Amino acid sequence: MFPAPVGGFILPSEFSACIVFAILYGLLLPLVAYRIFDRRSRTLLLLGTILFAVERIVVFSLRAVATRREGYQTSDSLNKYQQATFGLGYIGIANDLVNLLRCAIVNPTFGHERWDEAPASISKDTHFRTPEVGEEDHPIQRRNMRTTAGWVSLAFLASNVPGIIAGTMFHKDNFGDAHKARRVASLRYASSGVALFLIAIIVICTAWSQRNQRRACLKALYTTYALAGLTGMVAVYRLTVMWNDVPYLEYTGPGSLTSVPAKVTFYMFHALPEWVAITGLLGLPIRKIYGTGFWGDWRAKDDTEKQIAKRRAKQERKDAEKEAQKALEAGNKEGVELQPMSSTNGLIR
Repeated sequence: MFPAPVGGFILPSEFSACIVFAILYGLLLPLVAYRIFDRRSRTLLLLGTILFAVERIVVFSLRAVATRREGYQTSDSLNKYQQATFGLGYIGIANDLVNLLRCAIVNPTFGHERWDEAPASISKDTHFRTPEVGEEDHPIQRRNMRTTAGWVSLAFLASNVPGIIAGTMFHKDNFGDAHKARRVASLRYASSGVALFLIAIIVICTAWSQRNQRRACLKALYTTYALAGLTGMVAVYRLTVMWNDVPYLEYTGPGSLTSVPAKVTFYMFHALPEWVAITGLLGLPIRKIYGTGFWGDWRAKDDTEKQIAKRRAKQERKDAEKEAQKALEAGNKEGVELQPMSSTNGLIR
């Protein structure tokens, strides 16, 4: 006996479902292009989400082809790829959510004097309120959140490893090998179990922010609750069905996850929540909601006084250059010839 593949053995009756999901992910490509090329909504934190959306088009297209071509259903390469990617997809979404939540919790910790370090300060249009003069800075909260987010993100990456190993062991020759069967079962449970635990930590951190941070962005927190719920649903589904065993890959009897109810459950509680989560991440103004800027909260620790002075001096030079350029353009429109001297010396006629 060997652990049943999540999603069951590929059957011809799945053709329509595979095509539907391939099309649904294909419809997200305009949003992918928009997030890449629109400067105001572009953020590096959505890179994993974008790659995932494209990858899902591939996996459901291949699954659709397998329903119509004899021999594809038993392809070792296809089954390894499917089991690995189904086990990693929702973990990748949750890991992106960690980085987004880090911005949502770190932004409210900045006081007025250090606000220019906040990821949200880069964007003019954001849901985060700029702190007022004299508003308190919270460096300890900021440090603790960065540390927590860093460890959780590393743990998510670590949970990918057993999922990848388990997925690559779905080989026809391994069915019937009791030792490898136990290893695959243990690895799959470890991956999904750790992922569900980490998703629970995301929810706990979100609830903490909602309760303790006066300037928290509620829209970001509610979005996090929803996305964590969707990824958690996938983890719970996997933990619920992975106990099933099959004697061989093509087995379609009880416990094989190939019955109509089992297939419907797979697409409803595994494939659909992932698509809804990806649609939310690409469709919502994530950069504005979470205050990510382009890079997100990339600092491991606060800037030193020397770094702050250097950054502000650089910003002042940029602002002076912009003002000089505006004055030059205004003078040209009025028919007055202005000659720029330098960014520090202003303009002369």
